[in-house]
Amino acid sequence: MLKVGVGRQDMTPPVGIPHTLWGARTRETADRIHIPLNATALCLENDGTRVLIVEIDVTGLPTSVSDDIRGQLSGVTGIPVSHISLGFTHTHSAPVWNAETTNGASADLPGMNLMPAWREKTIRAILAAAKTACDTLQPARFASGYGHSEVTVHRRFRTPEGRVVVSPNPGGERDTTVTVLRFDDLDGNTIASLVGYGTHPIVLAHQNSAISAEWPGAMKRSVEALTGGTCLFLQGCAGDQIPYEALTGDVRVAERMGNRIAADAASALTALSPLNHRDVFSHVVESGAPLGMKTREVLPDTPADLAVAQVTVSLPVRPFEPIETLERRAAETRAEFLGLDREIADHADIADVHFRARRADIMLTMARRAFGMETVPIEIRAIRIGDTVLVSAPLELFAATGMAIREASPFTTTFTGGYTNGTEGYLPLAHSYGEGGYETELACFVGPEAEALFREAAIKLVRDLRG
Repeated sequence: MLKVGVGRQDMTPPVGIPHTLWGARTRETADRIHIPLNATALCLENDGTRVLIVEIDVTGLPTSVSDDIRGQLSGVTGIPVSHISLGFTHTHSAPVWNAETTNGASADLPGMNLMPAWREKTIRAILAAAKTACDTLQPARFASGYGHSEVTVHRRFRTPEGRVVVSPNPGGERDTTVTVLRFDDLDGNTIASLVGYGTHPIVLAHQNSAISAEWPGAMKRSVEALTGGTCLFLQGCAGDQIPYEALTGDVRVAERMGNRIAADAASALTALSPLNHRDVFSHVVESGAPLGMKTREVLPDTPADLAVAQVTVSLPVRPFEPIETLERRAAETRAEFLGLDREIADHADIADVHFRARRADIMLTMARRAFGMETVPIEIRAIRIGDTVLVSAPLELFAATGMAIREASPFTTTFTGGYTNGTEGYLPLAHSYGEGGYETELACFVGPEAEALFREAAIKLVRDLRG
């Protein structure tokens, strides 16, 4: 029989830690906490097979760091690394993991001294949440399905001058599907829920100076209040998706977006029935109106076999300028940024230099990842829970990719998400390269042919797993 356990630990950093993600930021350190950051773990067991899904409130972790943490998780829980998924909610209002060496920054800038202790706290929280999840396994029933939420819209907006920028683009391609999974104990109480949805947590942007789990944090909090149990969020194919209200410093907007998604998810969750049953007419009770009474006949539980499969796909690399050119540009913009006198420089000057340093740093990082390679290996993972499959990869996928995998899947419920087990940049659609924009010109190392290869491999993986 299926068993389920869940655990959660706080990993919120202190006020004063660097808030360095946004190139156009107006403040270098966080001045308050909006929604705390957490590590949440779900352990599943059936017939000797265990799977661990851990979700953490960060933008992302380098793939090497993810691999190391998954190794530590395996050591603590005894679960094979191949059966452990480390997912990121992708909030852009959390510290960057390696803030001292990225985005043009350096270890001696304000608040950087707080980073090592926060990283240690985060790893301890991840391990503790996972151990709790494994230690609290109990018999459970399971159901899954789909809902619908209108929050997300396409985000590749073309300006009047023809430039593609990140902004809500009504009418563009989007995926409004909410995927929900619910795990109840044998008395019908919800132990845990999984909510999968794809839209960028960039409601709070460069104007924000608060640490926040953003709309996913607000969503999880509200789902738990409405349905009970512990809610985990799986970030979907958000590469070209954004909430219809976004890019603000107003935390109330993040709460509003999260609460709306939560209401839609909770509606779908409460419509599920993990208990397999049918209602049978029993008798009539005479009242003011005759009442037809029914009894609930419990049927055998639906099988919820667990299985994990993965495949590595080789994705072609796009061309870059010479590494020496990119290194020189990154060094120059970094030196310019670090050379600013922060006592007299205003926020506009800092933001101007920093966005150029950040872009140079991103481009160099992408080029180094693919340097000397014609293709880069990327692992696609699929977790089967009965007739449900969760597909993931360490990429920022576009909505069309996820919709195509779902459409081709033989499973009753299929969810595809990115931001899992590492951070390897965007996987744009082929036609997007001709349009330009951040996702194709800067934050990816793959070429136009890559998405079709990824899509084909993911669909085959899912179909093979179904048998």
